[in-house]
Amino acid sequence: MGYSFEDQVVIVTGAAGGIGSAVAKRFFSSGARVVLLDLPTSGVQSCAKELDETERRVMALATDITQEEDVCIAVNNVKEHFGSVDILINNAGIASRPPFLELDMTVFDKVMAVNVRGSFLMARECAKKMVAQRNGSIVQIASTCAFSAGASRNLSAYNMSKAAVRQMVPSLAAELAHHGVRVNAVAPGTIDTQMTRACMPDEKSIAGALRKIPLRKFGEPEDIAAACTFLCSADANYVTGQTLVVDGGWLIS
Repeated sequence: MGYSFEDQVVIVTGAAGGIGSAVAKRFFSSGARVVLLDLPTSGVQSCAKELDETERRVMALATDITQEEDVCIAVNNVKEHFGSVDILINNAGIASRPPFLELDMTVFDKVMAVNVRGSFLMARECAKKMVAQRNGSIVQIASTCAFSAGASRNLSAYNMSKAAVRQMVPSLAAELAHHGVRVNAVAPGTIDTQMTRACMPDEKSIAGALRKIPLRKFGEPEDIAAACTFLCSADANYVTGQTLVVDGGWLIS
């Protein structure tokens, strides 16, 4: 089912990556004005050009979401340029795979900075604009790793960070509901992206991962984009504080 987001302003973080770009394309094709946020080295400007050569409905901002000043400047720029901030898809995230006993605190802090601090800062600054408008929708991109460590070994920092992202949802939803702002999450399972493929370097590991998925296939970035548009649509107008798992049945297997 398609949804219309005509003239709504959607911010997507981690927009140069597989899931982020799919989300941005989905909202753009549904009429939204889309803001792509990612690191300066990500090529986010090129992604914006590919989406809309005219740049009338697309804006690219090179932003480090772990830096409070960067986030405040970016969100204020969106408000000034497009006039509102209606939807935030908090997608930016990183993973690191050292074993727990070898996990360096520098690596741990970086994962937490991007996945938790960055997600919090973006949600807070966008929520300020949404509260003033008395309307808005925030979708956090969590993970099935927020529920279980069984997806992959050596992901302790990532698992903890995504559990924090997931728990942010009911906490923020409870505080923002009376302001007309809804907060939900999508928890992807094994989605066919560059980051996921890096965890499965050979055919044996790919086959093993597929055996654990009842639908016997990896998800596509477009599956996550579809879930995001649903949660931000009028059809989900009475849904807040929830996490929608999109994993081909992995968690029930």
